[in-house]
Amino acid sequence: MVKNMNLKMFSAKKMILLTAVLAALSVCPQQAVSQVVVVDSVVDCITRTIADGNADSLTAFFNKRVELLMPDYSVVSSRNRAKMILNQFFTKNKPTQFTVLAQNISPDGISVIGTLDSGIHRYRISFLTKQQSSQQLVYQFSIE
Repeated sequence: MVKNMNLKMFSAKKMILLTAVLAALSVCPQQAVSQVVVVDSVVDCITRTIADGNADSLTAFFNKRVELLMPDYSVVSSRNRAKMILNQFFTKNKPTQFTVLAQNISPDGISVIGTLDSGIHRYRISFLTKQQSSQQLVYQFSIE
């Protein structure tokens, strides 16, 4: 009997959750729902490339010109130049983990702050994106 009651409670909880999700989707316009999914996937992709230390994949999300703020200098550079600079950084500081600390999504773009662990060093990394045409592109990338 206890087993049957647990199954009924589990099913009731599932039904309540499903009803809440469907209600939320009916309130949100489809465009807003798909935009949230796209934004989340862009942030996931960017944070994965940071965690992997993959400058080639990371800079694929960069605008043609990007503000790059590094511990020793800051520069507005082309995507290709930023790729070379970040390759050097990731070669010297092989990432072991990247953790997102904060994320803000606004109509203007996305801002993300996280920490990158690399052996004995811990860096604070942040990036800002803006909507360019149909995609979110990084226009500022900071390593502190």
